[in-house]
Amino acid sequence: MIRQIALSLSILFGNTQLSFADESFADEHFTDQEYGIIGGSITYGESVFSTKSAPQFGVTPNLFYSGPKGFIDGSLANWQLLPYVGLSGNWRFAEVSDTFVDLPNGIQDRDGNGELGITLGTVGARLTYLHDVTSEHNGYEVQLHLGRTLETWTQQFTITPYLEVDYRDKKLSNHLYGISNTESSASGLNQFDAGSTFVYQAGLIGLYEFTPTWIGIARADLIHHDSDSALIQRDLGWSFELGVTYRFAGL
Repeated sequence: MIRQIALSLSILFGNTQLSFADESFADEHFTDQEYGIIGGSITYGESVFSTKSAPQFGVTPNLFYSGPKGFIDGSLANWQLLPYVGLSGNWRFAEVSDTFVDLPNGIQDRDGNGELGITLGTVGARLTYLHDVTSEHNGYEVQLHLGRTLETWTQQFTITPYLEVDYRDKKLSNHLYGISNTESSASGLNQFDAGSTFVYQAGLIGLYEFTPTWIGIARADLIHHDSDSALIQRDLGWSFELGVTYRFAGL
C-alpha cells in the first residue's frame, strides 16, 4: 500500500530543468518511517519564460526520500536537528536559461546557485528559508508548502493536492526577472528593475503502486510569477507529467 506520502519534484514547466522542491507531503503517522523513490517522467507543458507559442515535451527526473532524520525532495535536502526544526540545503537550478526554455533574443542566462537555510514543520507542511551561499545574487527565498494526501477507492492509488507560496526578495527577484540596459538594447524589451516577488504554485499528484517496488506517478501543475517583467511571456505556466519510479526505501 502506498503510504501517505506524495512526492514533490518541482519542475520548471515544459522543460528538462532539474529544479525540484516544490510539492512533497507526508502524513504525520509516517514521520518515523522511511520512504524513498527515484525515477523519471515525461512532461508536457509551457514555461512562463518560453517564447514558444506551443507546449513542449521534456524529461524530468524524480527523487524523494523521507525518514526520521529528515528528507530529500528533489534538490532540497533537510536534516532534522530538533522536532519540526531542520537544517536545509538546496541547489537552485537555472529557471531563466536557453538550455531549458526559448528566451527572447538578447537575454542572458541566469545561473543557478547553492543555498542554505532552515525548515520549520514537516515534509508535508513546512516553512523553509533559503539564502544564496554561492555569491550568485546574495538573495533569499521563503517557501510555504502545504498539502494533504487523500485515499481513493483503491489502496494502490492516492491523490495529493498541494499549494505553495514563495516569497523572493529583491536580490533574487532582480537576478531572475531584471532586464539590464544591455539586454534591453539587444532584445527590444523594456529595462526592468525587479522588487520582491511572490510565486504561486498549485497542483495535483497521483501515485499508483503497480508493485511494492514500482510506483507510477501522474501530476498536473500550475505556476504564476507575480512580476511585471517583460521576461515573463504568459501569466500561467502549466505542466502534465507521467512517469515511473522505483521505491528504494520503505519496503
